[in-house]
Amino acid sequence: MASPQHTESQAAERRDFRKEVTESIIQMLEQGVAPWQKPWDAATVGQLAVPFNPTSNNPYRGGNAIYLMASAIRKGYDDPRWMTYKQAAANDWQVRGGEKGTQIEFWEKRTEAKDGKSLAAGDGSAHEETGQQTESRFIHRVYTVFNAKQIVSTFLRRSMPAGPRNSILYSS
Repeated sequence: MASPQHTESQAAERRDFRKEVTESIIQMLEQGVAPWQKPWDAATVGQLAVPFNPTSNNPYRGGNAIYLMASAIRKGYDDPRWMTYKQAAANDWQVRGGEKGTQIEFWEKRTEAKDGKSLAAGDGSAHEETGQQTESRFIHRVYTVFNAKQIVSTFLRRSMPAGPRNSILYSS
């Protein structure tokens, strides 16, 4: 059994991702920038679109979308494409040396049988028909993503695919 001091030190070291995101958005609001509203000087930000992942063409949603738009404004990125280091490497794209990523969170609902065996992701309703007892839990992950402007790639420079579900948020 772990000592209480060891458990407390682990909790103290754990980052509070939501607090960091909230503080970042509050800081922008205090500086007069609301990431979900059109900036007064649209020329400095460019056409800001809903952030999406170019490897899957899926848009980021909810707090991740707002946080990535806020990060893009703060860092001067006018490209809505964001991906993990691993996704960039899988496409032979290289993140520039020294670049810092932006963290986002991902929640997944996992359903397990009472005997501890993992079932497919979902709500477990299909297993209710068979009478198999299940329990669901959420798994939280934090991923670091990089904007396309932080990646060295000829492909990324010459083409900016608009994801099928990516819509322009701001228009001139």
